[in-house]
Amino acid sequence: MVKKQLIMEKALELFVENGFESTSVQQITERCGISKGAFYLHFKSKDELIYCLIDQFMSDFIAKVEQSVSEATPSEELLYNLLHLIFNEFQEQANIAKLFMKEQVVSFNKELLEKMKMYQSMFNKMILSVVQRQFVQTNKKMHLDLVMVINGLTKSYSELFFLGDCSVDIENLCNSIVEKVTIIAEHAKIHTITPDYFASTNDEVQVTREMIIELIDEVIIETEDHKLVQESLVLLRENLIEPNLSDVIIQGLLKNIRTHDQCKWIAFLYQIEIEKNGER
Repeated sequence: MVKKQLIMEKALELFVENGFESTSVQQITERCGISKGAFYLHFKSKDELIYCLIDQFMSDFIAKVEQSVSEATPSEELLYNLLHLIFNEFQEQANIAKLFMKEQVVSFNKELLEKMKMYQSMFNKMILSVVQRQFVQTNKKMHLDLVMVINGLTKSYSELFFLGDCSVDIENLCNSIVEKVTIIAEHAKIHTITPDYFASTNDEVQVTREMIIELIDEVIIETEDHKLVQESLVLLRENLIEPNLSDVIIQGLLKNIRTHDQCKWIAFLYQIEIEKNGER
């Protein structure tokens, strides 16, 4: 395993065991079996490591959400799939989420706070896409209110995973929320959220070719044990610099890199970039 990813995984284990404040860089390096010099080669400080962990968690989560509501998904299953992915992640990552909630590290870093806003904006737009595709018969003026309803119900029911130790039937929970949202979609008449408000609170995601190239450069060494993924990244990088690949080949390469956890975010941003430039 490449050292940067090893450091992040072992540090997360220690953070869950001891908390952020009680975990030292010395403990992290000992658990990894590396020197402090090797640690500081990848991270300037323990705080930077923590921010990288949160950033990676959120980018992976958003990429998974995007895949769960892909164009291939039947419209009547979109909301259920979205909710199932969300709550399954909550269940699997409950200990980590509790740690971040307890320590409240996001507020300590302005750059990370801006990234969290970007992730929330992406998430809201994915929910809106689900609403627009699944609730076609609903008055379009109600769509933004449905986004708020889904967001509100998701956040409220997340307490089952983070604030208690009860066993949660995820399938039942998802069906319950779909039922509630469907009732509102079919019967509610009064809308509150305006397009201007939604736009002002959900900024456009600024994706550039330079940003994606930088991410590829950071990750490409981490895929040295996965030659197909690494070679696909190289070709995708070259295509950003000098476009010459067909749409079919690009989609095939993106499919290749999605098999690697650290590349899902790159695939997600790459797709946004080619759609933005009308290359899809």
